[in-house]
Amino acid sequence: MGHSKYKFKSVGNQSTARKFDNTSNTTKVRNIGIKTPVRASGTSEIFDMHTDFRAQLKDNLKNLILTNQGERVCRHNFGANLKSILYDYTKETQYLNIIKNMINRAAELHMPVIQINDISAVVLSDLEKNKANRSGLAKLKLRVVFSIPKVQITNLAIEVEMFIGG
Repeated sequence: MGHSKYKFKSVGNQSTARKFDNTSNTTKVRNIGIKTPVRASGTSEIFDMHTDFRAQLKDNLKNLILTNQGERVCRHNFGANLKSILYDYTKETQYLNIIKNMINRAAELHMPVIQINDISAVVLSDLEKNKANRSGLAKLKLRVVFSIPKVQITNLAIEVEMFIGG
């Protein structure tokens, strides 16, 4: 067999090419998602953005819990739908169990990557109670502790406030 008439000298990249140089100490911060509540950014982005996926997941879970079904465009079943039971408060333990079930069901359906470990009511300070009572409402603050088993992250937590009646 003779020499090939094709030359491959200009094909491919040399390992010494600049794009393979990873000796730079600067790492580019990558935006993951928009922070909520949405606010204008003072940087080159239009809105403030999350750069840490833990913070983004916390934000997503909080939005899932606070969203009621029918509020999300094109995703009418998105949300924990807690608004539907705001005025059904009778006994604290029964009410908390209903809330836990609704949050767990929403998380399983819309955020299966997380595992909810605990949902509990947070004791309100007297100042918070008095402020809510002056508004004619009762305030319930929930603490949701969750993990992300696939990436071995445990004990992340968010707090969510709701005004209830009943």
